Amino acid sequence: MTRLWLLLLPLLAACGWMWDQPKVKTFREAPLKVETSPERVRFGENLNPEVRLGLKPEGGFAENPFAFTGDDLLRGKALFQSFCAVCHGVRGEGDGRVIPLGMPKPRSFHDPAVRGQPEGYFYFAATNGFGRMLSYKSRIPERERWLIAHYVKRCLLLEACPKEVGNAEVY
Repeated sequence: MTRLWLLLLPLLAACGWMWDQPKVKTFREAPLKVETSPERVRFGENLNPEVRLGLKPEGGFAENPFAFTGDDLLRGKALFQSFCAVCHGVRGEGDGRVIPLGMPKPRSFHDPAVRGQPEGYFYFAATNGFGRMLSYKSRIPERERWLIAHYVKRCLLLEACPKEVGNAEVY
């Protein structure tokens, strides 16, 4: 055993201790001060705060800034069923598949207080989260969140959806 220590001793002596090893000098301070605006947006996002946030400058929720077609509504239905129907249900009544599993029941879209809200309300909720609902800002692009809000308002609440969208099977 003593021979083993004598053989390992030169290896241990060569290592040194961590606090004795040379250190790299810190970087110097940047010559120019970099300041970023709090209103800074990521690449590809809209610069208009009404579109980006779903809120009017004077207060209240904004109207939808995009003009969507019937094909877009079909995409909105697919997005709603992928992201929202799990909790809110296919018809927006708060009876999604996870409710019997112990998830708290969300408010129905057909509640009179929610029914009268503009599309910006649904966009704002999807962007920032609402109650126990998490934010979808990083998961769903801005235009598609507006598309979901448009689908909820037009097809689920106003029931003014084209027949081909209403009867379509989307996955």
